[in-house]
Amino acid sequence: MPSSRRRFVRTITAGGILTALAGCTSDLEPSTATPLPEPESNPAPAAGDPITLSRDYRASSKYDYYPETAEVRRRTGYRKHVDESGTTKEPMYEREPASSWVTRVGGSVAGTEALTTVRERLGVGSFDNVSPGIGYLDGDVRRVTFAYEVWPNRSGETRTPAVEFETLVSAVPRTVTANLRFEAATLSGTFHPVVEFRQTYRS
Repeated sequence: MPSSRRRFVRTITAGGILTALAGCTSDLEPSTATPLPEPESNPAPAAGDPITLSRDYRASSKYDYYPETAEVRRRTGYRKHVDESGTTKEPMYEREPASSWVTRVGGSVAGTEALTTVRERLGVGSFDNVSPGIGYLDGDVRRVTFAYEVWPNRSGETRTPAVEFETLVSAVPRTVTANLRFEAATLSGTFHPVVEFRQTYRS
């Protein structure tokens, strides 16, 4: 996994001086927050049973697929034309290559569906501090990252998700295949989720 995908938010205090990212400093008491040990594998590949999902975009007023140009167009509005015959409206679109649309939008769909599956597998109604991101390419592999966020504070307390990191890794599907159906074709993408441990220090 490339290191660029690892996004840790850490604030380091020393001698009562906080050095902010913007280069400013202010006097603060030294933090007493105790960092939790980072998992040995981070991000960790998901290890749960695979799932497959389908979404139907045939009646969508937002997206459409154009096989002749292999692109997905998103309707953003209309442009008015006025002539002697009256007023007509021409749709305006944002265009995106179908492959990148499947990665980006399909990844979001896959992440949301995978989180629903995890709740069912673990019998947890909701997950605070666990969230899926958007899809992205890791080389030629499609991925979606699940953020497992812990929040130590100055009083020594730590806010954590309802399940252990390893439990979440074992429940997130190791692959999620998304089939996205249009009138012209069904676009498919298989995602390989990872779970990332993130630690954010609270005052």
